Amino acid sequence: MSEVETAPKPGFIPPREPLYDWGLRVTVQDDLFNDGSHPQVADGVLLAPAGTPGVIIRVGRTEEGNLPVYLVELPGGTVVGCLEEEIAPSSGVRRGVPGVME
Repeated sequence: MSEVETAPKPGFIPPREPLYDWGLRVTVQDDLFNDGSHPQVADGVLLAPAGTPGVIIRVGRTEEGNLPVYLVELPGGTVVGCLEEEIAPSSGVRRGVPGVME
């Protein structure tokens, strides 16, 4: 008996697995400006310049596109949501396979 293959739903894009885990020390790769998500700071104000160290404290997903988003705690306790392109591991080591740290 053969298995019945089901075609993927049209328009369905599987979620991208996060490359980083919580607890990982990272470095900000681009200047991060307030996009309105920090109400105590005016829009457009620099939150963290490139090179700022931080620690991932939570991994979530964006509502649009279902992409990984990382809550990164910066010096002074500021928490900023970052995409993978905006941060890199401080050690320079990046996970190659989801769920496996190198």
